[in-house]
Amino acid sequence: MPSVSRRPLAGLVLAWLCGLPAEALAQRVNDNAVAGAEDAFGASIGNERVGLYSSNEVRGFSPIMAGNIRLEGLYVDRPASFTDRLVESNVVRVGLAAQNYLFTAPTGVVDFRIRPAGERRVLSVVAGYGPMGGGRIEVDGQFPVGEALSVAAGIAGFDDEYASGSDAVFGSYAIAARWRPADDVLVLPFWSRVDAWDREATPLYVAAPGTVPPKVARRRYTGPDWADYRNIATNYGVLGRAPLPGGFDLAAGLFRSVNDTRENHAHLLTGVQPDGSAFRRISRDPRQELASTSGEIRLSRAFTGGEWAHAFHASVRGRERDSLYGGGAAVDFGSTNVAAVMAAPEPPYVLGARTRDVVEQWTGGVAYDVRWRGRASLLLGLQRTDYRKTVRRPGAAEARVHDPAWLYNAAASWTATPRLALYGSLARGLEESGVAPDSAANRTQALPAIITDQWDAGVRWILPHNLRLVAGAFQVKKPYFAPDELNVFREMGSVRHRGVETSLTGSPVAGLTLVAGAVLMQPRVTGDPVAQGRIGREPVGQTERVLTLSGTWALPLEGLSLTFAANHHGRRVADQLNRAYVPAATIYDAGFRYRFDIGETPALLRLQVTNVTNAFDWKVVSSGTFEVNAPRTAALFLTLDF
Repeated sequence: MPSVSRRPLAGLVLAWLCGLPAEALAQRVNDNAVAGAEDAFGASIGNERVGLYSSNEVRGFSPIMAGNIRLEGLYVDRPASFTDRLVESNVVRVGLAAQNYLFTAPTGVVDFRIRPAGERRVLSVVAGYGPMGGGRIEVDGQFPVGEALSVAAGIAGFDDEYASGSDAVFGSYAIAARWRPADDVLVLPFWSRVDAWDREATPLYVAAPGTVPPKVARRRYTGPDWADYRNIATNYGVLGRAPLPGGFDLAAGLFRSVNDTRENHAHLLTGVQPDGSAFRRISRDPRQELASTSGEIRLSRAFTGGEWAHAFHASVRGRERDSLYGGGAAVDFGSTNVAAVMAAPEPPYVLGARTRDVVEQWTGGVAYDVRWRGRASLLLGLQRTDYRKTVRRPGAAEARVHDPAWLYNAAASWTATPRLALYGSLARGLEESGVAPDSAANRTQALPAIITDQWDAGVRWILPHNLRLVAGAFQVKKPYFAPDELNVFREMGSVRHRGVETSLTGSPVAGLTLVAGAVLMQPRVTGDPVAQGRIGREPVGQTERVLTLSGTWALPLEGLSLTFAANHHGRRVADQLNRAYVPAATIYDAGFRYRFDIGETPALLRLQVTNVTNAFDWKVVSSGTFEVNAPRTAALFLTLDF
């Protein structure tokens, strides 16, 4: 152990405050999404993200809505987002990488990992400025409390600005314990919370029919300061694993997730013309609450013999989601220009009664997993789900929906040579459809559950220089929701996303690490509304082309590396009649990482410049509704592990 006198002053103060010994173990200094990515399909580590997909979008759809979120491998229904204080990372598992997950549904799996609490005491501090003004401070620690118990905890504060010029203040907090009463038994309770204050409503631009809005100034807020957003997101629960007599293994988790929006406004600029003229409308909602209790109990039994391994699994999953929404009111502020700053005082809003809906879903399933060592694998799953939804709208009779369904999944892989493997899978799922967007007449209304189907197949090839190539084809089919002639967002047909996806990762030369991926997709809508010309055949917001490249390049100076990224999307369909498109765009990022030591304290200095060329791009929120992208920004982070 180094002597105390050699520790830097900051390390001594923090160690004294937290009761830490004067020895260090790198924790967050080594966060590196590029180095940690197994493929290009999506990974997040700390505040870094790489890849084609994210927890919000895989193959053009949302894994969160599909019910494909896992926490430490167990099913969780999560209306409230996790904080980085609780989760260390998440990985998008799709195609070959999803083969080992039980009871998958279409649209991939996103697996979150809770921050570890090990046998060493570590305190990590991240101080940052940017990317658009403001700053942040993050403190994460882990420490043992005896031989069998260790604790990880964190607290952070953020002052963020957004592309529209609106800003917000965030606080996040979490604590998790890992208790091992025996070597093969784990109990992991956790609690986390994220507070958001003073976030002004981001303007949404609703273009005149068949058009795209003109470019607007970014980082210039044009709305009123009273149109705020206040939210509290809380997640807590416990999970555990233990062996049982008879060779069985038990894994179980029980979780509670609450998204409490205490204040919410929607700022719409409607009928936006090419000259920037528009009409302004601001809506306000009463308190909106989404709360879910969910969990899974899984029993497994494995058998091995020679080169064969068999496993049988039985699982019961359940959730009860209680949603309270609606009751909002809107005030029109007349004609304006998209560049005009609104200074009007807040008018009186007459809020209405809210709608309550309760979803109860129980799913039982069995699965069989067989593996021929080093050669092949087969996973089969069958589930029976019972979905019940009760909706109580003000002034209307109570509505009930009961949708029992059989669901299935199958996945197979074959290792043809040490360098070449083939895979294929299919799945059917039952999932939520989210809520109607802010621009719809039934905004915030919860949408019904839907049946979804998916197949995929492909190849993994290990190339020279240890480059890993994964290439495959896929198809996902779901009901399609869009606004009707009365601007009510509802089911309007079926949508099919068919395409190919590729991933290339590795280090082709010493010091260079690459993560590259591509999706070439043909999204299509079918049904009577398409045949009648009421909606177009291309789904809103989708593109036929997404390309990504991220990497790090180590320089001759020890610890210093350059970082770079390029993300490209083809043109996007902007409205449901396919009359307008958002042009293709490429966003370039660049920066550096410098890993060094301050005395005995590991440190990382990271500079990140996003959208280097300051490219302007519209995000398609819903049919004819847009939000601006972020301009060129810079952020500087200093990480210290004490």
